[in-house]
Parts: sequence; structure tokens; C-alpha cells
Amino acid sequence: MRRTIVISDIHGYYRTFLALLDKVQYNAIHDRLVLLGDYVDGGPSSLEVVQHVRTLASRSGVKAIGGNHDDMFLDWLDDRDYTLLPYSTTRNGGLQTIRSFCPWYVDETDDEKARKFIKQKYASEIYFLRNLKYFVEDDHHIYVHAGIDPELRHWRQTSTKDLRWIRGKFHAHDGILPLYKKIVFGHEVTARLHQTKEFHPWFGKQLIGIDGGIKFGYQLNALIISDQQEYSYVCVTSMD
Repeated sequence: MRRTIVISDIHGYYRTFLALLDKVQYNAIHDRLVLLGDYVDGGPSSLEVVQHVRTLASRSGVKAIGGNHDDMFLDWLDDRDYTLLPYSTTRNGGLQTIRSFCPWYVDETDDEKARKFIKQKYASEIYFLRNLKYFVEDDHHIYVHAGIDPELRHWRQTSTKDLRWIRGKFHAHDGILPLYKKIVFGHEVTARLHQTKEFHPWFGKQLIGIDGGIKFGYQLNALIISDQQEYSYVCVTSMD
């Protein structure tokens, strides 16, 4: 029996990611693996996560899409940082990402040198991040980092920004979207969806949120979907 395993918001927690794949007993031959983005920012090993995801994505049974933090890293790399909330602030977690690529990085005075170094030394990793898809789907599910615009006539018209950034407007339409497929997404820590301190996957009527908040020190979740469309999940706390 084949399974679809879905993981989102790894945020540089490489050892935790490996531990989750081990705990779920991921089998590259029999399982499908869908990764929903935010590979960087927060944990200490964003480079290792990106490299491992890139290796996994080379397999036929693996799909990887991008998240808003992956975009934020690329924006910083292209010298298009956010003026009011710089990428390297604690809230964004970008400092850890830059230092995983450039261990010698100290602060923004090193930005120009770091950008040049990363683009030259890690060109294949950056190319991979720039070309990640915005969503994937199968017969029963749409997999996306943040969500879709529920006010559009067809969900595929959702802007690339919303696919990686949308929150409340999307969540508020749970159960009334004109779709026969369920939507699996990350981006929003599940405790906010549960409205409790629970970080396990959140199962709405039509939406399934899986971001366990590892970026904030909580857990990394794997949603497991059987061929009979039955759901289960496995979680691990931080190993990094």
C-alpha cells in the first residue's frame, strides 16, 4: 500500500527533518513525498535542508514546492530586503540562514560579500529554490504552502504571492470552497488554527493545516494519507 507523506515548514531544522523521515519510515520506492516549502529561516542548518530537499526532489516520487521564507531569502540575496523588517531580524530568522551558507557572516555590513559568495558557491542550490513550484495536486488534494484565494472564480487564478502568503481570508472559507478536493497547507502554525496550544495537524472541513511550529521551538509534523484517503500523522520535537 502506497502512502503520501506531506511535510511543511522545516525552517532549517535538518536533524529534526531526518528524524521525522526516519520515524515515519519513509520509503523512497513505495511512498510519495510532498514538501510544502519554507526550507530556510529559524533553525541552524538551512543549507543542509535545501541540499537534502534538492536531492529528494530528484526522485520521481517526490514533489517540492516553495514557501514565503524561501522567497524572502531569495529577495535578500537579490538585494531586495524589506526596509521595515530586515531579513536578518530574529522574527524572520534569516540570520541563521545566511550563516548556514556563510559561517563567517556577522551582520549587514557583510551583506554584499555574503550575497556574492552564496551566488557563486551555491549556484545550484539557489537555482533550485528559484524554480520551485507554487502548488501540486493529485486526484484528491491540492498541496500548497499558504493557501488559495477563495474569492476568485477558479483557484488556479490565485496570485503567486497569495499561494505563499495568504492566511485568514483563506482559512475563513473552510468548508464553503467550491472544490471537491481537500487543500493541504503549511504557513500558519496549527495552534492558531486549533485556537489552543496544540501543534498537531489541524483537520478542518475541507482544509488541513500541518505547520507544527518548529521555527518557534515546537514540532515538525508529517501528514500521512493512505491510498484509501485515510489520514494519520507523526510528529517529532526539535533535534537541532
